[in-house]
Amino acid sequence: MKKVLTALLVLSIALSLAACIGGSTGAPMPAPSSSEAVSVPLEDNKVAENYLSKANAVKVSDTQVTFTDDTGRGEISVDKNPQKVAVLYGSLACLWNEAGGTAGAVIGGKSAVALYKEQIGRDITQDEGVTVVSESASATSWDVETILAAQPDLIICSTGMKGFETISGPAEAAGIPVIGINYDAVQDYLKWFKVFCNLNGQPGLWDSVADKTAQGIVDIVSRIPENAEAPRAVILVISSDVLKAYTGASQPGVILTELGGVNLVDEDNSQSAASIEISLEDLYALDPDILFLSEFGETNLQTLTGLYGSDPVWQSLRAVQENRLFGLEKALFHNKANRNYDKAYRAMAKLLYPDGGF
Repeated sequence: MKKVLTALLVLSIALSLAACIGGSTGAPMPAPSSSEAVSVPLEDNKVAENYLSKANAVKVSDTQVTFTDDTGRGEISVDKNPQKVAVLYGSLACLWNEAGGTAGAVIGGKSAVALYKEQIGRDITQDEGVTVVSESASATSWDVETILAAQPDLIICSTGMKGFETISGPAEAAGIPVIGINYDAVQDYLKWFKVFCNLNGQPGLWDSVADKTAQGIVDIVSRIPENAEAPRAVILVISSDVLKAYTGASQPGVILTELGGVNLVDEDNSQSAASIEISLEDLYALDPDILFLSEFGETNLQTLTGLYGSDPVWQSLRAVQENRLFGLEKALFHNKANRNYDKAYRAMAKLLYPDGGF
């Protein structure tokens, strides 16, 4: 457990630095009052506190929710119960829905629609009263006038893909508050769920959804074998037929580190990007115990072995020879897992510690 707590502390510091650089439900329990910190009632309070630290910093009053977003502008307050919300990023629209909200304006397009169907269970762009303001999450293609014409009283967007940069100025001039978000970790999910469910006037969802997920994660992390040798891994991803490796700044990289694994591409502690290009020769030199492939789109293990399986260097990799090559499910590791983050942690823990009883 000391190993895991140390990993969590190091990771929390690393994520804070990176942010500075870049940027099934159960019965509801009574919701915490605005002055109470949310908590996970488990014995290992240090682990619980790590996951809830950002959520506990959110302040809730009778009329507003106060928090810091990911824009670096300091603390902001947003009025509860907005009537028409523009959510300009697919995964954030899914989280807004999960936390009891209904988006009035959203991003459309093939990838966003697939995400809505997967995480919400339907294509919300077809819901009555919903305006599709763009077919792309990339703000370089947005028509700002179209977004403002939808008359939102709150805009939620990503700080990536020039989202906040594009919309914040015009929205401020129109008197519309904007929340800019970037997250790749459970701590951020729990924070934004608390913000969203309180903005939507449904704080009880914290207990039936987010707290349940948090408890599952704390239980998994708390049961990592204390004396187990840290598994040494590389998380691969294929982008436009280019082989890359995820760093600790990525969502699967965060999970690996918090489960006590060693991400070999982070060993020099110089990575701030979420992924870096990697060659088969690099992999051979790193000699990982385990190779993961983060699946997305149509890319899976068959894609990977089809591209590299006949290469002698690939065949000589120890992880390949020992059949320790595993695919990471897109819904849990590439997409924001949201309420299923505990399933993502459990899935990777089973692969890292096959005798751990996960």
